[in-house]
Amino acid sequence: MRLRALFLPLLSLFSSSAAPASEERVVSGYYTVGWEEQSFRPCGERSKWWVNNPGPMMGAYADLVEGDWGTIFVTVRVDLTTEGHWGHLGGYPRALAVTELLDARAPSPERDDCSRVQEAE
Repeated sequence: MRLRALFLPLLSLFSSSAAPASEERVVSGYYTVGWEEQSFRPCGERSKWWVNNPGPMMGAYADLVEGDWGTIFVTVRVDLTTEGHWGHLGGYPRALAVTELLDARAPSPERDDCSRVQEAE
């Protein structure tokens, strides 16, 4: 009985540590795959977010990038985590999973793609 009383509080810690809360959002920005990097820099943000699951974005990435590493500009629907320490070495403030690809293209060499999105809004 004593042993059980000691372990029950510990078990409650594990059962309440389910997946972190997330929010669904549509965002545009740059998806980059590189050495130990799979990141997304959303328009209007200075930081990059870790991509836990690129989902439907991978097909477009393969079509638009030659080789293994590169960057594409996308508009996607994502599940975005709360702030924390995510990704490689915990170096990203948020993480996301892509649930729907709305648009994908190679980044424009002449102009920032984020400014084009803002003009369309």
